[in-house]
Amino acid sequence: MQDFFNLRKQLAFYQWYHQTPGNVAIHTVFVPVILYSAMVMLHHVHIYKDVTLMEIVAVLLSVYYLILDVPVGLLAALIITGVSYGIEQGPLDLRLWIAAVVFAVGWICQFLGHAYYEHRRPALLDNLVQSLMTAPFFVLFEVLFKLNLCKRLQADLEVEHQRRVAEENERSLLNP
Repeated sequence: MQDFFNLRKQLAFYQWYHQTPGNVAIHTVFVPVILYSAMVMLHHVHIYKDVTLMEIVAVLLSVYYLILDVPVGLLAALIITGVSYGIEQGPLDLRLWIAAVVFAVGWICQFLGHAYYEHRRPALLDNLVQSLMTAPFFVLFEVLFKLNLCKRLQADLEVEHQRRVAEENERSLLNP
């Protein structure tokens, strides 16, 4: 459970399943699409009076990201809050059936990306909750890395990846 709140471990776990530029690009586009369409659908689920499941999920994600990394967590929380507000006020809201179609198309594109680019199963098949919670934050960090921000973290993740590749190679040599 302690690894759940360890930024490097979370990003390294997710990065392990997203190595090719094509698959990372697909996820950079479709993880936000999936999150947005899910938030639209959750906006239609009322928990208590005017409180929707979207608002609860938005708070939980924001708090989780703030625990993982305060500066980037603040950015994520601002984005999540802005999208939630836009959905709540109407301009970003979609009809429920459109959100469901967009959600399904997003997932299909991601699964196809894993099959075509990675030739391996997606992370969510190994750890569903971790993957769903980490994916939006991973995408945000990938964008920050492309903007030449958070370079030390990016370098640390590359070192961890190389260590894991060496470990996998050694394991495959021992178990042909």
